[in-house]
Order: sequence, then C-alpha cells, then structure tokens
Amino acid sequence: MNKEWLPHLKDCVPATVSGDRLSIYAIALEGWRRGLTLKFYTSKLRNKIIVRYTLSNNEKEIYFSYTAGEGVTPEAMRISGSKILTKKQLLQANVPTPPGKEFTNSTTNKEIISYAQSIGFPVVVKPTNGKMGKGVISNITTENELRTALNQLRENVDYQNVIVEKFIAGEEYRVYVVGGEVVGAINRVPAHVIGDGTNTIRDLIRNKNKERKQIPSLRGRPIKIDVEVKRNITKEGYTLKSILKENEHLFLRRNSNVSSGGEPVDVTDYLPEKIRQIAIDATKAVPNLCQCGVDIIVDESSNSGAVIEINTKPGIASHLYPVKGKARDIPKAIIDYYFPESRSENKLTNQIFFDYKKISSLLLSGMLSEVQLPNISLDTFKVKAFKVYGNVQNVGYRNWIRKNALFFDLNGFVENKTDGSVFIVVAGDIDNFYKFKKHIELNGPRDADVRDIIETDWDKPIEVGFEITQQNDVLANQETSLKRDELVKLEKEIASLAKEKEDIQEKLIEMSKQKDKIQKMNQDILNSSSWKYTKPVRKMSSLLKKKTKGKL
Repeated sequence: MNKEWLPHLKDCVPATVSGDRLSIYAIALEGWRRGLTLKFYTSKLRNKIIVRYTLSNNEKEIYFSYTAGEGVTPEAMRISGSKILTKKQLLQANVPTPPGKEFTNSTTNKEIISYAQSIGFPVVVKPTNGKMGKGVISNITTENELRTALNQLRENVDYQNVIVEKFIAGEEYRVYVVGGEVVGAINRVPAHVIGDGTNTIRDLIRNKNKERKQIPSLRGRPIKIDVEVKRNITKEGYTLKSILKENEHLFLRRNSNVSSGGEPVDVTDYLPEKIRQIAIDATKAVPNLCQCGVDIIVDESSNSGAVIEINTKPGIASHLYPVKGKARDIPKAIIDYYFPESRSENKLTNQIFFDYKKISSLLLSGMLSEVQLPNISLDTFKVKAFKVYGNVQNVGYRNWIRKNALFFDLNGFVENKTDGSVFIVVAGDIDNFYKFKKHIELNGPRDADVRDIIETDWDKPIEVGFEITQQNDVLANQETSLKRDELVKLEKEIASLAKEKEDIQEKLIEMSKQKDKIQKMNQDILNSSSWKYTKPVRKMSSLLKKKTKGKL
C-alpha cells in the first residue's frame, strides 16, 4: 500500500467517508482546521436534496458546490458541462483538442459514419451527457465497429445524442489547476490484474478488490465482472478460470475511470512543461474558471497532448490517495486560493476531525436544515490526556466527565482501563481546558474517590464531540480480534460458496448450450429430406417389431 499519503489525514478519514464524500470532506476539513467557520446546509436540485457547505471568516463567506467554490461561475459550469461548447472554447484559444462533432437523435447512423470517415479512423464515440466515462467507446478502427458501437449506445443504452471525435493514442492524465497553477496530476490506469502464476483471473480480481477497500479513494468502487470485462478477457484468449503467468498484465477495461476499476497514479513530478502549460491554457480558455480538472491524452514519446474534457467539480480523492506516487494536497491549494490569509503551520489543528457521514445523515433526514461546527482557535487550541486513579469505575465517573467536557466545549473521549483507572483525552480552547482540569481535580461524582490525576501528551487525532468509549480496552481488543477472525472465516466461506455457485452457473450455462445444440440437431434431422423419405420404411420396421414380439 502507498506510504506517501498526506500525514495530516492519517487516521482522520472515517470508514464511512469515501469517494465523492471524501472530496467534500477533505476541503471542508482543511478550512475548518484553519479556524474558518464551517457550515453545512441542504439545497434542492431537480427534486433532490443535496448537502452543500460554506467556509467563512470575519470578512467573507465562500459557498461550495461539491469541490467547486464561488470562483467557478455558473457560466463556466455551463460551458464545461457541454463537451461541444468546451471544444469550441479550446479551439478558439488554440488549445490542442481532437476534432469532433455532436449528433442529435435526429441524425442517422449513416450520417455519423460518414463524418467519421471524413476525420479518419480510429475514432471515439461517447454520449453527449455522459459522466464518469460511462458509455465511452474508444479506438474504433472500422465502419462495422462504429456501427456496432452506435447501436449499443443509441438502442441498447438509449444514449441518443452522441459525440464522435478523433481517437488519440496515449495515456490519460487528469491535471488539477487552481488559480492558474498545476497542483496535481494523475495517470488513470484502466482496470487490470497482474498474474502470479497461481491464482485464476477471477481470484486476481477478488484480491484486487480487497486491496481497493483499504484505499479511501477506491472504497466502494470495485472491479465488477460485467459483460465488458468478460468480453475483454475472452478477446485476449482467456476465461475467468485462466491462470496468468507471473507479472503478466491483463487489462479488463478500456475506460480508465476510477469508478469502474481504474487506478490513480500520481505523475505530478514527471509532468512535462508542455503538458502543464496545455492544462493551464485550457483553464484560461473558459471564462471565470479558477479551479478545475483537465483531462488530457498525452503522447509520452513526443510530450504532446490534447484536451478531451474539462471538469468544474472533479473529485480530488485520487490525488489524496493515489495507488502509486505522492499524494497532492489539493484541499490546501483550494483553501489557499479562497482564503490566502488563513495559511498556517499550526500542527495541533491536525489532531481533530469530524465525521461527515453523521452530519450529512442529520441533514438528509430532515431533522436539521443547517449544521455549523464549533470554531477552532488556532492560537489557543490545546490537546492533552489525563489518567485518573482511585475509585473511579462503576460510580458514574465517565458520565460525569462527559457532561463536564461538553459544558466546557471540549472534544475527546473517556474510557475505563483494565488497571482500574479512567483515561481522558480532551481538546479545545486552552482556557476551557484549564477550567476543566481544575474542575475534575476538585470535584467528582458522590461515590468517586480520586487519588491521583496524571497529565500526559496526546498526539493522535480525535473526533469532534465527546464520547464514552468501550470499557476495558484490552478485553475489548481481544473481543474485536475474535470477531475479526470470525468475520474473516465467514468471508472465506462466503467467497468459497460464491465461487462454487459461479462454477455451477457456468456448468448449467454450458449444459444449456449443449441441450440447445442437441435439440437443434434433432430438429435439423426431422426437417431433413432423408428423414422424410425414410418415414415409410421406419413405420414398416416398427410394425414388424410389434408382430415379432407378439409371436414370441
């Protein structure tokens, strides 16, 4: 697993935060940790309730929609949201982009094929309103392939409006630009597996999906064994049961989108200056576009490239958690752009985080229409831990600690330890911290008897709010370990049963095909001339057999 992820996000991304949520969370967290006021609220969009957020200080408030701040205007979104309008802006600004044209549902496939011939094969066909690479069919080299692709999109998938453009060979880069500067670049590698000489292709995919679960940017985005994957495996002369040689690569998709199994590899340090400038020029080509992701097809042999798309609200999780290479701090660049005065090297603020899923659940449930997180003061933020000895367990001491921590606006947790002590971690304003410390030294619940309080440092991140955590941490860890072992065992059994089920399904499909083949052969025989001509002979033979049987 990649070890070059951002240290200030370590242990700060809850398991419930991944994919799109992670992009929102990372930007909001960066601003909040700097002392900005963070507010989440709900908004309606096409009869759908969505969660949005603002970051503010005493001078200004910036509204964010997903990853885009106010610097991305509605006009910029309108242009970038249209592949054809984007292409027009790029061509006017002399930014390299492949020639292409949009076709509506009134255009025949014949007309589209004629246009493809005019620009020359190979070509790419994609839906006008497609997102996340859905429906994109690339490297179409013949008229028949294009006709098949059009039928698939326009009839089977119902993408009536399509774009046909010249296919350009090369690697697909996503370059993130903020304020006229490139702050990150990734190469999105299509879904693939690498052989080890032992596991089948199906097992390699399973193993790859287990790895993806451990990477926040890829959680919930497994490689699905669908029609396209099976087709590509078959095209290479394999089946899901085939065993690849050691280090043999097999690409499962053409599309490199992360949501369909692709893998992000950071290439920021190796990005040629020419490609860097193309990304910057592409951003400038669209009016009022201060931040975006530019998709570029790069020919690494010649360091040339062509822009295929501009995204005003691209996900940034891949930059934060690449499979290979360094993580890039896109949230920092975004907050630096909108709040340059908030830049700080204060390390303490990296020790606190919040759970975005909890907040969004409250908002989407309709219980609240707005949630504002407590402000963090950069200059007075303090984190400490206490270990309390005495008669402090089973006397309501933890509940008392939690009530007082919340009264003093402190965050953290309290838990019982197996040695009979109580462990407390608190974070917040330094004045409140000392008030809380003095209070617990002088007071306590009626049945408690505090003999000693030892103050220690705490360098791990804690979640906003104050919780009572699991009692007897060692026993809890043992119990968790046992449950984890049971879970692993169950997962293996489920995987084994799933494999057996798939094998049985494949056998049933094969038997069904064999049955259909035999039935067809029988029908062909019945319909054949020789079968019809020999019918009297067969009938006479049957009568003779009956008579002979009767005499015997």
